[in-house]
This record gives sequence, structure tokens and C-alpha cells, in this order.
Amino acid sequence: MKKNLGILRFLLLAVVVIISTIHLKAQTLTIDINEASKGPNPGMIMITNSSAIGDKKAKGLTYEDVEGTPFWDENWNSAILYFKSGAIYKLPKAKLNLYTTEVHYTNEKDGELVAETSLIDKIVFLNNKDATKILAVFAVLPDYIDNKPAGFYRVFNNGAYQLILLQKNLVKVSPFDPLTGKNQTSFFTKSYYGIYTNGKTIPLKSLDRNSILSAIPFNASVEPWIKNTKNKLKSEEDIIALLNYYNSLEATK
Repeated sequence: MKKNLGILRFLLLAVVVIISTIHLKAQTLTIDINEASKGPNPGMIMITNSSAIGDKKAKGLTYEDVEGTPFWDENWNSAILYFKSGAIYKLPKAKLNLYTTEVHYTNEKDGELVAETSLIDKIVFLNNKDATKILAVFAVLPDYIDNKPAGFYRVFNNGAYQLILLQKNLVKVSPFDPLTGKNQTSFFTKSYYGIYTNGKTIPLKSLDRNSILSAIPFNASVEPWIKNTKNKLKSEEDIIALLNYYNSLEATK
């Protein structure tokens, strides 16, 4: 009887944990990039066993014959890896491969490894000279371009409306060159901007006035602000400034 009660209590606890997790994920409709460099938040689990991040050997990754780089940054940077489970893992050296959609990191025992993308929520790259400063934040969201379950989107600001960027490094092959006796292969990048809000991505045709204003609900205060600040809405910085202002309006509602 005691044994059955113990099993029942365990099952009830498991149900509570599952329900709590589902509720937590349902509330996560924006991507938080504040204080990301400061490490774990209360309730998060720090992973010390690298095998827990689904690591695998970085095989078949020889790009010597391809000009350019598949990585967001060719240099190794320290980073914090956030998991969908709520756990985090500190990486002394990491790179983001925009060709394979994978995070590469180094391990003294096994060398270069890649983490399992399906387990990742976001990765925060830190400044190597000052670990309190963030280089970039990438969140894992559905890839609406190729209809794949995951893509790494760079997130530029906080708030209800966020500018995001999906970059894809692809390989192109040039016609046969008789002088070199081979086809020249090289990486090239395609960029797709969007607005992330309420758990959904709104694609932007380009970074311009019409695209951004059609992606956010009308607010009478926006046009005067654009005029007063002389914002041309033609660059990442312009769009970020507008969204920060717009989000401040939304927050006061």
C-alpha cells in the first residue's frame, strides 16, 4: 500500500512539473536579450556535463575548397547556450555555422563538436575582451523560408515587437575555369528580416518605411516621432530605434 502511494505521489509530481513547463513555454512570446551575459536566472540548471547538450563530432566539415566562411563569425567567441529545458551551458569557444544551422564548440578531450540544434532555445555570444558585453543573440525559431523546424535568428531588441534576422550561408559553383582546371565554389549569404511578435514571425520584404510600418499596428504617435527624429527607416539601427519607441508606447497601455 505504501509502495502504491509512493508511486502515485511521484506520478502527481511529474504531472505538475509537465503542466508548469507547458504553462511557462506558453508565456514565452518574446525573446529576452536583457542581462543575457550574466549567466543563469533563478530556477535554471547549469550543465557541467557536455554530453547533455547532445554533442556530436564535427565530421565532414572540410571547407578548404570553398571560398569564404560558413560561420557568422570566423573567430571563436565565448558564449552561453540556453536550452528549451531551461538549462544553460557556458562555452569558452563557440561558433555559429549558418550553412549547417549548428553551434560548434571545442572540447579538450574530443576537439571540435557540434550541439544538437533541436535542444537549443538561444545562444548569446559574448565579447572576448569583456564578458559582460553581448556581441549578438540568436534564437532558434521555425525556418519559414525553407519550411524547416529550426533556424538561428539574430534578435536585435527587446519588447513586444522585435527585429529579427535569418541569415543563410549557401554555396554557389561558378562555371569551369580552364586556367585553374576546376569549378570555383564559394559561400554567399542570403538575409531575411522579420518582426517577431506574440510568438509569430512577420516577414519584411526589405528594411524600408513601408515594410516596417505595415508590420506593426497603427499608432498615431509614430509618424510625429519619425518626423521629429528624422528617422529614414532604412537600416537596422533605424528600425531598432523605431521599435524601441513603439514598444515603449505599447508598454504604457
